[in-house]
Amino acid sequence: MSKPKVIVTRRWPHEVEQRLGDHFDVTLNEADRPYEQQELRQALLLADAVLPTVTDRLGADLFAGGVRARILGNFGVGFNHIDIAAASAAGLIVTNTPAVLTDATADLAMTLLLMCARRAGEGERELRSGKWTGWRPTHLCGTQVSGKTVGIIGLGRIGHA
Repeated sequence: MSKPKVIVTRRWPHEVEQRLGDHFDVTLNEADRPYEQQELRQALLLADAVLPTVTDRLGADLFAGGVRARILGNFGVGFNHIDIAAASAAGLIVTNTPAVLTDATADLAMTLLLMCARRAGEGERELRSGKWTGWRPTHLCGTQVSGKTVGIIGLGRIGHA
């Protein structure tokens, strides 16, 4: 009996790709570039499962006339790049990975806050361009973050994290 055909539209973590290969007839996107619309259409026609990411725009036109695929296993929290109604009408189940990026997004927000306050981007650019002349008492000091109050609008999962 043949294994179900799975097409992965972008590179996924190595361990996941390896596991997919163990259980399915998997096609990986070795170039790790966004699929063109005709490539997405072909994937839907050739595979039992297509594993897209947020870079893949899956509009109603891609599902028109029927598809072989029965599931879109979306790599990501958001799914606004997929026409859910059209996918469902074509018989596909659409999945996502809710809450998986909560901590990572909160961490990035803190990174941006610290980088802006402490002028880290400017310092990094100065260093890489060879213009850094050494430590100076007042150079790129920026603003102290500790002791400050941060207001978070829409305190949801990411704000709590």
